Amino acid sequence: MLKLYNTLTKKIEEVPKKDHINLYTCGPTVYNYAHIGNLRSYIMADLLYRTLKYDGYKPKWVMNITDIDDKTIKGAIAKFGQDATVENLREYTKFYLDEFLKDLGEVNVLKDEITFIRVTDVIKETQDFIVSLIDKGYAYKVEDGSTYFSIEKYQKDFGDYGELVGNKFLEGKKVGARVAVDEYEKENLSDFALWKAWDKNTDGQIFWDHPQLGKGRPGWHIECSVINQIGFKGEPTDIHTGGVDLIFPHHTNEIAQSQALIGKGNFVHHWFHSEHLLVDGKKMSKSAGNFYTLKEVMAKGATGQDFRYSMLASSYRAQQNFTWESVQAAHMAISKIFGFIPSDKTEQKVGSSFEAIDNDLNIPGALGLFWKVKSSTEIVGDVFGIKNQLVNEAVPIGVEDLVNDRKLAKGQKDFKKSDEIRKQIEALGYEVMDTPDGQKIKKKLNI
Repeated sequence: MLKLYNTLTKKIEEVPKKDHINLYTCGPTVYNYAHIGNLRSYIMADLLYRTLKYDGYKPKWVMNITDIDDKTIKGAIAKFGQDATVENLREYTKFYLDEFLKDLGEVNVLKDEITFIRVTDVIKETQDFIVSLIDKGYAYKVEDGSTYFSIEKYQKDFGDYGELVGNKFLEGKKVGARVAVDEYEKENLSDFALWKAWDKNTDGQIFWDHPQLGKGRPGWHIECSVINQIGFKGEPTDIHTGGVDLIFPHHTNEIAQSQALIGKGNFVHHWFHSEHLLVDGKKMSKSAGNFYTLKEVMAKGATGQDFRYSMLASSYRAQQNFTWESVQAAHMAISKIFGFIPSDKTEQKVGSSFEAIDNDLNIPGALGLFWKVKSSTEIVGDVFGIKNQLVNEAVPIGVEDLVNDRKLAKGQKDFKKSDEIRKQIEALGYEVMDTPDGQKIKKKLNI
């Protein structure tokens, strides 16, 4: 049985088996290309989904697509002008959604098994959710027409606001102020917007109207509460995943507004958070020159599979450091994996690897066991999500001639000459790998 660390209880807990598991992942805000830190989080969620399937669970996976927020509105107006409409917004965000889906495909996330729900497709349900919170006394409208969630009222009735962060989260903090922006820091503990009133100066013509809420659009936090409800048809969410940066305010506010509507303990049973990805030991930022998208990684000759494999080296709960050397090592490791001949004790060795995975998704431990015993590639494909990419690429005639010469030298057991030819091939920008099916050749990384 799978055991996972639960951010809410701060304990490793069993994931009980039942008819099906509702798995929710906080999806991207589609205003730009996803960076490799974003993709690490989705790879970790995919590893969890694959593990659940391999372990006999029946997971249903839902992911939101944030296509309406401060950033997407700003981007749509920059592209279409001050009079940008909802249709313009959807066109703008669809481009980045399509690019995101391409990235998921490149890193072999099982995207065809995910139910994606765009926020702009569930506006009515969002409005209904907010009106219900108003009716229950947990939300209120202010002078500018926006509607806010009352942390004070929630805390009075439930007493657990901020427990996802820690049970002393509220100590020394004043409750009652309001914050209009979608994202803010822990120090700015404030009532947050559920419905943001339309501002003609900043929002173009992007708004939805409602007889009670007025012209406006959803706040960031409400969307995931609504989409959990829609995606799982009112059932509780068994496992909710996301990056650690979402613990506050996003996931904290999800819990509050959801429990305010459906009752304590009926929202999410298990919180699964992935740690940050560093680049060269530093926080990723454009100003530091260490901010990369998957396209930029692949421009060096690496594949999405190379990047995915490099992410297997660290636990989801540990910060990971991305380097070009780690991608190079991953590239070589994949080549070696599919050159293995499976062991006679395949079943036993796959089992020992999977025991490590069942222990809080210990993928690095399982990977280490795999290399130690050189077991079947079944677990590599089904759980690690690494595909065999050892295919012969179209190569220049000169390189092809060298490959044939090397084959002849190996057949004559002239291994010295074979190694010399290998070096000539590498000097021309290609690498050759010996497999049970013969020589395979591919371009070297440009790193």
